[in-house]
Amino acid sequence: MTSHTLSFIALFFICVLTSSSAQGNARSLVKISAGDATALVDTNDAPDLKEWGNKAGTLCVEWFPKIAKLLPSEGFTAPNQVTIYFDPKMKGVAHALGGKITISAGFVRGHPDDWGMVVHELTHVVQSYPPGGPGWLVEGIADYIRIVHFEPQAPRPKIDPIKASYKDAYKTTAMFLEWVEKQHGADFVVKMNAALRKDAYKDALWSELTGKNVDELWSAFVKTLTP
Repeated sequence: MTSHTLSFIALFFICVLTSSSAQGNARSLVKISAGDATALVDTNDAPDLKEWGNKAGTLCVEWFPKIAKLLPSEGFTAPNQVTIYFDPKMKGVAHALGGKITISAGFVRGHPDDWGMVVHELTHVVQSYPPGGPGWLVEGIADYIRIVHFEPQAPRPKIDPIKASYKDAYKTTAMFLEWVEKQHGADFVVKMNAALRKDAYKDALWSELTGKNVDELWSAFVKTLTP
């Protein structure tokens, strides 16, 4: 997260709420809101991450409307509330389900500067796709928001043109999507997003939108990569 992002924290409304868990234990949640966007931050099981969690919540509130604007579709109103929970036992990095992002406390402690991960997971909340779409594309769009729009100045990951596939998801698919947009129109990802949200994605969309199928596009993209 940039210093520019942190400078906006004074404009956000922050308060502490108390709720009860299923076991009857009281839990304190930090509510961060601005405009119509709200983040509820739960660091009860990882209290040392309170400050980090509050910054993550502020980041989510700031980026809710930005992601919604980047991924619009007709008749769709994007979610504007998220709960962020830090799990001390979780392996891996993070995942989003419905309106909740669960983050590995251990990962954050080892990677305290990885704010892009938060934006990636928040993108999943905004996507709100029905199940059944290609996971590689869903993850690719989330990392596209992260790489192209949230951290465009960060060093780009190196893609192996021999081993890589557009179905690798995440950063590989994100950079492929960015290239397709540059070659075939800035609204390409918006149109793919709309199809996924309507459960109307089909492989033929690549040809319909660009005149080339996905394998032909990937072959052209690979030629731009340095071995």
